[in-house]
Amino acid sequence: MKRTIIALAVAAAAASFPIGAASEKIDYDAISRIKAQGLNPANSQVMDISSWLTDVHGPRLTGSPNIQKAAEWAAAKLTEWGLQHVALEPWGDRNGFDRGWANEKFYMAAVSPQAFPIPGTPTGWSPGTNGLVRGDVVLVTETTQEDLQKYAGKLKGKWILAQAAPDVAAFWSAPATRTTPEELERMELAANPGPEFGVANPNAAGRGGGRGNFGQPGFNRNDWFRSEGAAGLLSTAPRGHGIYVIGGNRATDPASAIPQISIPAEQYGRLARMLAKNVPVTIEADIKNTYTPNPPMFNVVGELPGTDKADEVVMLGAHFDSWHASTGATDNAAGSAAMMEAMRILKQSGVKLRRTVRIALWTGEEQGLIGSREYVKAHFAACSDPAPAGRGTGAPPAAPAAAAGGQQPPAGQRGGGRGGCQTGYTFKPEHAKFAGYFNIDNGTGAIRGVYLQQNDAVAPIFREWMEPFRSIGMTSLTIRNTGGTDHGSYDAVGLPGFQFIQDEVEYDTMTHHTNLDSYERLQPGDMMKNATIAASFAYLAANRDEKLPRKPMPAPAAGRGTGQ
Repeated sequence: MKRTIIALAVAAAAASFPIGAASEKIDYDAISRIKAQGLNPANSQVMDISSWLTDVHGPRLTGSPNIQKAAEWAAAKLTEWGLQHVALEPWGDRNGFDRGWANEKFYMAAVSPQAFPIPGTPTGWSPGTNGLVRGDVVLVTETTQEDLQKYAGKLKGKWILAQAAPDVAAFWSAPATRTTPEELERMELAANPGPEFGVANPNAAGRGGGRGNFGQPGFNRNDWFRSEGAAGLLSTAPRGHGIYVIGGNRATDPASAIPQISIPAEQYGRLARMLAKNVPVTIEADIKNTYTPNPPMFNVVGELPGTDKADEVVMLGAHFDSWHASTGATDNAAGSAAMMEAMRILKQSGVKLRRTVRIALWTGEEQGLIGSREYVKAHFAACSDPAPAGRGTGAPPAAPAAAAGGQQPPAGQRGGGRGGCQTGYTFKPEHAKFAGYFNIDNGTGAIRGVYLQQNDAVAPIFREWMEPFRSIGMTSLTIRNTGGTDHGSYDAVGLPGFQFIQDEVEYDTMTHHTNLDSYERLQPGDMMKNATIAASFAYLAANRDEKLPRKPMPAPAAGRGTGQ
């Protein structure tokens, strides 16, 4: 009996210690200084940074005048804090951004049978109306050229409802959630199960909308509507509650396109139901969209130089761009502000850095991780394959986009994936000097752990690094991949790149690419935690004796060369 009690006591004591690598050295005094700077509301600047990026300079659509102004503000702030080599570093390839775009005016309202406002946002890069226009509304759900012929000659000046009115479910579950201990425990399992047969994806509803080019290969329905002289197209999404999603295609040619507007399901449904009762509806709109030829393409960068290992680099990053229905707060001013604040914390706390710590704020992420891919190509590794059409030369592959507007799949379900480079990569000297990259891009929610990207060797290291933050909820590691954001550009070329696990809060239910993605959706306590954790991970990566371990590069397809 006594032996059993002793064994239980030993087991309990062992459980109280972190499971990690005994060789990891953590300067807890330095971590305390970082915490004092980042977790104290009197010291933190993360919400003020967020307000500048959203209220003043949002939205930040890539190629727009707003993102240029936001980047200039961010660069000035990083310089003010004492970072070095701050710059708006140009992309090596424009990647199809031949024109910038901004919406300067939007007005839409029904005028008969009674007047009511119609909120909405034009799809990115779609044209405006050339002043105030008025037209009747028609519902056209047919998708093939043959079926549409019955409308030929009847759509001039009409506003098209291009889909049936959706059913809108109630919020039967809370739209805001924290990740439970049970969910974190399940994430730690290696398996990454997909949807079960017969079970619908609960996040599918409401994430698309606005394309209209479907139903018949080789036939573009939107082009047909334009050829018939329609005034514009209205689209919606079934999540309702005043929420709608937005996207856009940078390749849209305004000379051959038609105005496209995303509106809430409530207004869309009202229009459709009146038409179903044979009640004519007339609306008017005045939409001004402006185009800028060949806008600057860049990433914002800056760094804190290291000491004895200054030629080796740790990076913090987040995508800086957003869509334009709101001010781009949770996607992704939240990540950008947290990483800027992390750099301020490192500088202000006075902790010593052996390696150089560099921040990068990416543009073009919403169009396929373009900014980070261009940076990786310029600094670390370029694909030896000929460039795929429209992707620039030698870049790691873009993450697959969802159906509409280049939107990402839901957080936590995003595809990982490396490869796509058939002949291997040509590596640059900086590749060997790279220590690690940390990314934030899952909204405002508090960091709860790290996706390891199948890199088993970093698990014991990160377990010890997380221990000072267990009390604020960072407890979990998962071997699983997560994709759809900029750490994938590093992971694709064999560099250790990681995305943090975050609480969902309202990301997929309310804010991701929607008209509600504003400053009010940010959680100040979470934002302070995230900036502090990011600063600490950068500090720990900068000061350990060795760079973070790397997982093996995938073999090139068909036995081709490595490109090294």
